[in-house]
Amino acid sequence: MKASKEQEAGSKQCKSLAFFKSLTLFSHMPDEDIARFTDAAQIKSYKKGKLLYLEGEKANSFYIICNGWLKLFHTTEEGEEVSLAMLTRDSVTGENAIFEEGRFTSSAQVVEDSQILNVPLSLLKEQLRVNNQLAFNMLTSMVQYQRRHELQLEQYLLYSAPQRIGCFLLGLCPVLDQKDGAILNLPYDKTLIASTLGMKGATFSRALNILREETGIQIIGTRVTIDSMERLLKFVNGCYSHSHLPKIC
Repeated sequence: MKASKEQEAGSKQCKSLAFFKSLTLFSHMPDEDIARFTDAAQIKSYKKGKLLYLEGEKANSFYIICNGWLKLFHTTEEGEEVSLAMLTRDSVTGENAIFEEGRFTSSAQVVEDSQILNVPLSLLKEQLRVNNQLAFNMLTSMVQYQRRHELQLEQYLLYSAPQRIGCFLLGLCPVLDQKDGAILNLPYDKTLIASTLGMKGATFSRALNILREETGIQIIGTRVTIDSMERLLKFVNGCYSHSHLPKIC
């Protein structure tokens, strides 16, 4: 019963005006405009492994993540999966289908049990025609998304595999708020982390061993211990950016 009450409380929070206002897509909008979306939104629970939508599929909704993790990916003609992004709480996805003839531009799969708001795409399209602030917010969201991908590409080109893993780990905790001895948990499995960072499994394992040797970090299962934040920061050599990750520790 306790878990049920906590889930219900989380659901109410996700459908609140305060939650929607915290999202770039709805920032600086009047309450009555936001209420159109909160009233229409439906919260649903999804189990790990569930395909939320497929690339090229007709889109009837866009999605806002309340909690959990979602993977965006493409599938090549050869059947190989290419990870595009990992999304978690406060992330919006599927909204750009309105610019692509109403079809999703990637596939999305739930990688950890999640609660996700489903919002009618038709409502977004209708409101974009009459709401200048919403249109500006949409543009801002798209620019931010593009900037995150530019930063990711920069890391791929300029930094080694061990450095990229170090950047990822630092991104899980805002450095200025942490002292040495920080402990955190990996948000999803190592295979997905490797794919997100543009590495094959063998490369990821080798890079992780180098990172351990160079920085003294310890990883047991999903538990990560950073003994010296200064040492880790020195090793990554400035590539650290946590703008694409939540503050989860």
